[in-house]
Amino acid sequence: MNITYELNIKASANTVYQAVTTQKGISGWWSKECKVGEAVGEKSLLKFNKQGTIVEMGFKTLSLHPTKVEWECTENANPAWLGTKIRTEISEEQNGCSVVFSHADFDEKWKGQDPFEMTKGGWKHFVASLISYCESGAGQPW
Repeated sequence: MNITYELNIKASANTVYQAVTTQKGISGWWSKECKVGEAVGEKSLLKFNKQGTIVEMGFKTLSLHPTKVEWECTENANPAWLGTKIRTEISEEQNGCSVVFSHADFDEKWKGQDPFEMTKGGWKHFVASLISYCESGAGQPW
């Protein structure tokens, strides 16, 4: 199972690439407190304050290419995330770029379950934050 968004972002492909691959970018739209590995094979750790409880998410960078970025979830309190992939595919267009943003490879056993449904709800916020960050320089990270 995948959660996929097809986006049109009024920003350059490089702007989107930097947003999803760098410390500055990730902290601008996703996680205010993070340590981002900016090379293939490096690990990233994102922290979120959910109503006073710190939630940590760990990722390994699998692919860094100007047209495709892929991270694998290696650590998360939400068991549905473990082993899933976050993929960003970027195509330059005349008035910005086309982006396919996916959180992929969820096990079917999570279909309709809270861990998966909460993930879908969370991505609605963060995808909007990514667009805002790329287009205006200001996202809504947690």
